[in-house]
Amino acid sequence: MVAQDLSALEIMENVLNAPKPNTSVSDIKLEIVRVKRGKEKIKIREFTSFKKNYEEGKFKSKSLARFKKPLTVKGTGLLSWAYRNGKTEQWFFLPKLKTAKRVKAKEKAKSFMGTDFIYEDLESRKTGQDSLVLLSTEYLNGQSCQVIIAFPKSESAYHSRKIWVATGDYQIVKIEFYIEESVKEKTLTISEFETIKGYTTAGRMVIEDENGNKTIMVITDFKPNIGLKDEIFSESFLIKF
Repeated sequence: MVAQDLSALEIMENVLNAPKPNTSVSDIKLEIVRVKRGKEKIKIREFTSFKKNYEEGKFKSKSLARFKKPLTVKGTGLLSWAYRNGKTEQWFFLPKLKTAKRVKAKEKAKSFMGTDFIYEDLESRKTGQDSLVLLSTEYLNGQSCQVIIAFPKSESAYHSRKIWVATGDYQIVKIEFYIEESVKEKTLTISEFETIKGYTTAGRMVIEDENGNKTIMVITDFKPNIGLKDEIFSESFLIKF
């Protein structure tokens, strides 16, 4: 069945059901671009992301982001647990505090590490968390896409998200984030996809605010299925520095 014949729910299920490695390690470079008085200022940060997916049990996935550069943020970490029921728990670690701090629901709209991503953007969503509506078929950079609007069913920083899904391979290539029905806050574009050992991953993500500020995320290395122990995804490991 081709994408044009599928419902919004079926398309998003295909997105979420794409092959995923049991474990992965990614090296990521962030460029945080701020526009002041017409001039751009750029901050560079680098971190390693560890992720583990679960085929059964109460967890869907666990991930740990650990910053390496610059020295001012070295050791800072974010631990995320995504449950199969759609719930997500997150803990943030700052070396100077020497303790992990749980990210509360009301804090999920806050910027993550000074970027244009908020904590909610880093959560793993499942189809049941949103009401989905198929809007249209559009061409984006010469590629046929199904355009879906997602309305969160529970508390969220957003009114809705408009999602472009590539018809051929069910990769999300663009998301617009709305804080009101017709008020767009920012746009995420996803590109430079690469398939490594059967797993497709994006090489570049750019999230740009309507005010011109943006964060560029470049995945410089992706290693699937290298074996990661559960203890890596614990509070005790998060605060090891």
